[in-house]
Amino acid sequence: MTLAAIDIDEASAETLIARFRAVTGYHGEVKGSRIDLAERALLFELIKDSEARICIGIAISALVPDKNADRGDHDIDVYAALLEDVVGAMLPDTPGCDSVIIDDGRYGPDTLAAIRADIAQLVGPCGTTQLELSHRLAGLQIADVIANSFFNRALVTERQGRMAAIAAPLLESGQIRMRVLGGDNPTAEARPPEPRP
Repeated sequence: MTLAAIDIDEASAETLIARFRAVTGYHGEVKGSRIDLAERALLFELIKDSEARICIGIAISALVPDKNADRGDHDIDVYAALLEDVVGAMLPDTPGCDSVIIDDGRYGPDTLAAIRADIAQLVGPCGTTQLELSHRLAGLQIADVIANSFFNRALVTERQGRMAAIAAPLLESGQIRMRVLGGDNPTAEARPPEPRP
């Protein structure tokens, strides 16, 4: 599982997505599963030229449920752990009170309410957390494309090298940081492995 958190103000996110639409003619919600490699590369270039800061959380494949555990519960637990880890990693670099917006489309309302409450404890009493549907917010759409790109970057396919090339400048500059959940150090800051040729 891969999760992306982006620190960007709403106006900048909307401007970025508006520019993406103007250049590509794209209509509808911007999602990583719906755009091609050239459109994805353009979006990453627009992100590179912005002041956005991004943290990627990756749960390695070794994180499998216990033998008798429910896969759905395990999936929720991993998602919550990734979210807590990336938000926690970004908070020290964010001045003042923080507002965290979480994509409302992944799980049911009760599960998401519990996850939102966990994140609310992280941001403290002066911050806010809210759930929002991704088609309503440009920042959530940008985060979706980034998460999808890193998920596909990890897959051994003919697109892996191109996904790595698209993301490389932002990783090298530190605008995107990666964290790995799992293994001996569950919150290790990481650089991605080089893709296979």
